[in-house]
Amino acid sequence: MSERAPYKDTNRYGQAGYPAVEELIDKEDFEEINAVFEGAYEELLDLSKKKKGLKTQRDAKKAMRALELTMELLRELLAIKYRLQQGG
Repeated sequence: MSERAPYKDTNRYGQAGYPAVEELIDKEDFEEINAVFEGAYEELLDLSKKKKGLKTQRDAKKAMRALELTMELLRELLAIKYRLQQGG
C-alpha cells in the first residue's frame, strides 16, 4: 500500500491547476498564442494535403481539430469571465 502526501493547495487560482491559461484569460492578450496556433495550423494543413500516407493525413487533421477545439475553449472561458464580471 502506498501512502500519499497530503494535498496542499498552493495554487492561488484554486484547484484547477492551469495558472497559465487563467493568466491568459485574465490579461486577454491572445496575440502570441494566435500567432503560434496559426503557424501550427498552416503547417498541419500543408501536411494534411500531401500524399505521404493516410495515417499522416489523418493525424494532421486530428491535430488541426484539436487546435480548433482549444481555441473554442479559450473563447468560451473568456465568455464565462465576462458573464461572471457582469454578475451572472
